[in-house]
Amino acid sequence: MLKRLLCLLALALLLIPSALAESTAAEAGAFPALNAEGFLDAGEFVYINAEGGVWRYVDQDLKVEIYRRTTSGPDPHDKQKRVRNWTWYEAEVWSRNDEAWRIFTNIEDQHMSTAAWPELVAKKNQTVLAINTDYAPHRYANRKKKPNNVGIIIRNGKVFSENTRATNGKTWPPLDVLALYPDGRMELYESNEKTAQEYLDMGVTNTLAFGPWLIRDGKMNDSDFATMNQGNNPRTAIGMIEPGHTVAMMLEGRHKGSVGGYLDFLAERMLEKGCTMAFNLDGGETSFMTFMGEQISITGGANNKNLYARRTTELLGIGTSALVPDYEK
Repeated sequence: MLKRLLCLLALALLLIPSALAESTAAEAGAFPALNAEGFLDAGEFVYINAEGGVWRYVDQDLKVEIYRRTTSGPDPHDKQKRVRNWTWYEAEVWSRNDEAWRIFTNIEDQHMSTAAWPELVAKKNQTVLAINTDYAPHRYANRKKKPNNVGIIIRNGKVFSENTRATNGKTWPPLDVLALYPDGRMELYESNEKTAQEYLDMGVTNTLAFGPWLIRDGKMNDSDFATMNQGNNPRTAIGMIEPGHTVAMMLEGRHKGSVGGYLDFLAERMLEKGCTMAFNLDGGETSFMTFMGEQISITGGANNKNLYARRTTELLGIGTSALVPDYEK
């Protein structure tokens, strides 16, 4: 009798509805059952564990998985090899159809406009995942004084600046270009490798001008790492493994929990993730990452007591969701 009861119990466990199993997995933070392409057939799934450093999102065309990473050890760029702390965020993104990285603005359809806190801009646009851009609005505002300090700037198919620097210059930033296509493709170019019109003719809808590029054709940019903007600072970068499979990273800095890093810090980690290309965006107090309308990263600085990134007119983001909290509330 006992043996029969145990067999019945085992059978009952095997017959637990799959929905219940999926619910339990979701409560534990794992993605629910996904289709063969790695997405949901319907609905949305959001998981936030800020204390544990894990954030997840998936719907029919977008999947995002973010981990907060920490490590400590001798600083390879410090002559005395003092022990440092580093904290950074790795956001791996899978997308299809029309889901692509694009520019979200603080004021709808107005680029180079007034600025607001990053999470406010993210909430206004209901953006799933966002990072900072190239700080172009600041350079654009000073274009008359420093015309060649702006870079080739295209926003949603409109050219804001065609002025840039010669390739291999030593002025910061080098104004290398990240070209974004509406189908999700990304390409890297040096500062004056192409003109604004050539980008438009290629079908590029947005360009970011900052750099230097970190990885191109699977190889790191060692020559620029040796001369460009060295020092431990907050950093932001974006890279591509293949079209539809991208990685965004943000390295915290200027606070006790994370000293920041040199350009090669994120480049090495992008390469480890399998990126064939990666691009350095603006860093310092501009650096941030938001998820579902909240800034999840910390940005330290001498005049930055609240540890928020500085105000911005725009975000580089992917995905929108009605589950992002209303910014007016």
